[in-house]
Amino acid sequence: MENVKRIVDSLATDSVTPYKLLRLTEIESRLCALGIQTLLAELRKTHVGAEWWEKMLQRAWLSSTLDVAAATDPYVRGFIGSTHSEYVNDFRTLDRSQLQMATARVQRAHAERAIAAMNAHPEQERLIRQEAAKSMRHRSIRRMFKEAGDVLTAVCPCWMASPLSVSQAIDGAAGFFDFVIFDEASQVLPEDAIPAILRGKHVVVAGDNKQLPPTTFFASGDDADLSDEDDTSIGYESLLDMMIPFVKGFHLNWHYRSRDEALIAFSNHHIYDDRLVTFPGPGGTPAIKHIPIDHIPQEDGQEASSSAEVSRVVELILEHARNTPDVTLGVITMGVKHAQRIQAALDHALAQETDVSEFFDSSRHERFFVKNLERVQGDERDAIILSVGYGKDRAGNLPLRFGPILYEGGRRRLNVAVTRARRTVTVVSSFVWSDIDASKVRPGSGLDFLRNYLEYAASGGKIFSRGELTDEPMNDFEADVAEALAAKGITCVPQVGCSKFRIDLAALHPSERGRFVMAIECDGATYHSSYTARDRDRLRQQQLESLGWTFHRIWSTDWFLRKDGEVERAVKAYTRALERIPQFVETPRSAPAPQSTTQSSRRSSPSPPILKRGSIDEYSVRELLTLVEWVMSDGRLRSNDEIADEMFLALPFARRGSRIESALRQAIAVYSR
Repeated sequence: MENVKRIVDSLATDSVTPYKLLRLTEIESRLCALGIQTLLAELRKTHVGAEWWEKMLQRAWLSSTLDVAAATDPYVRGFIGSTHSEYVNDFRTLDRSQLQMATARVQRAHAERAIAAMNAHPEQERLIRQEAAKSMRHRSIRRMFKEAGDVLTAVCPCWMASPLSVSQAIDGAAGFFDFVIFDEASQVLPEDAIPAILRGKHVVVAGDNKQLPPTTFFASGDDADLSDEDDTSIGYESLLDMMIPFVKGFHLNWHYRSRDEALIAFSNHHIYDDRLVTFPGPGGTPAIKHIPIDHIPQEDGQEASSSAEVSRVVELILEHARNTPDVTLGVITMGVKHAQRIQAALDHALAQETDVSEFFDSSRHERFFVKNLERVQGDERDAIILSVGYGKDRAGNLPLRFGPILYEGGRRRLNVAVTRARRTVTVVSSFVWSDIDASKVRPGSGLDFLRNYLEYAASGGKIFSRGELTDEPMNDFEADVAEALAAKGITCVPQVGCSKFRIDLAALHPSERGRFVMAIECDGATYHSSYTARDRDRLRQQQLESLGWTFHRIWSTDWFLRKDGEVERAVKAYTRALERIPQFVETPRSAPAPQSTTQSSRRSSPSPPILKRGSIDEYSVRELLTLVEWVMSDGRLRSNDEIADEMFLALPFARRGSRIESALRQAIAVYSR
């Protein structure tokens, strides 16, 4: 009775709530009219706090929208990702079969045309058979074209020749060819191309006008007497430059040479305006690194070719020949003199190093070479050593006399050099990027390109000259996938890549930093933006797998309808991918014990994850930066000497020489910026 009296008294004295009830009833009526009375009943039943009401309404709205979509379109609920993946696999198989059949159709058409020509010109057929049976005293090619041109071009419809040899080999009176195709047209002078153009009905010109233009360097036929300061490297208008303004053209944008995106990302950004479609590699060993040589010459003349740099390059060549003889190698230098000195020093070293002679056999496929900038266009190797050569004078100053790259087209010459590698680029120089005075560099010049590229190489290929990052934000679907996998202990990096093609999510190795385990592709905006089914369902996956990725597809409909099953499937795929990768091994040497348990508990890990390697040069700047971050992760203030001491103790080396000291100091300097 007392409780009832107390309640009645409180109601009698409340002059605010009754008026609120009127407003509340009005709002409830409007909400019921909109059809969410079920949600209101749920709120009354569960007594959920008001801060959750908006999210519950959003969830109810999205769920009901999905129900309506499923009721309207039966394919939504009826979609099963495994079945759809089978359709995609069938498409891939059929697409490859179609390419094989297209090849067979071309071969059949060629055979039919050759038979028809031989039937129409039996005398020409007999002449060709007679010449093929001879062992000596053959008719010239020019005469054969004149006497048996119909059958000759039917049997051999494609001919390859240099522009200057066409006039000697083929008579220009008769038009034997439908198409004349120029490859590497940026290297062809227009006047040299005219004889070949006159021998066809149509012309196709292919080339890259961002690379080396034609020069008198090649016309001379002998570069032995050329100096680095000769004007023979000045470029002339090429056939490609001449044709671009008035013929229809299009770009070939997909880049296949580089096995790691870092090898082409710099040129793509600075030269090709991010137009190229490149594919990121799975990480692991850095694809690009910079080895600075601490050297000031003791005598004049070494500013154009550092002796210390020559010695270091020869060491790197011999290490490569011993440790990775199956990986092809080339050395590119800025100047002729430096290339000659490296070749001479290498020849002298090989006189004592007979165990690696097979690697330098000139008969090998893609044999080893040492070339300067002007001679390297068209070459490619698995690994490239780019040796700058130019260095400081005896006073410690860096003269900005860098030979051909200072001339017009210097950027194009350097672009050739930095895009020759398929797997790795090692840049060697006796100075670092910051030694080049930015106030004396003209923006867009070859020297500007060199300065920026040295900075890029010092970062392990992770930054551009303006410091742009290569990551982009996730969309909601990708964020949900990443969050669900993170709950299972799988860390994912979104939008991996630095071109138009990006991997939606890349799953990281659990212990090896910078190493990716699996590429996860979602059927989001990137998938649907592909021009063709071949691009999105075959070529992208095929290219990633060829680079070493394990590929995993998540269909959005499966994720929304059967999320738990998709998470489990992704975890299993990650586990299988992890089993294919050699396990990461930490060095047994531990870091010095911290001064207090408080400091130890603030460190990111009990010991730094550093791989065993034979030389400090094999560690990327990224790995050394990771080591600096670990040293500093306990929050203690340290001098650079103390940081270097702790870094060295974590590395698997017994002695701390000048090269190790230089690498540690460089990493600390980058970290401090």
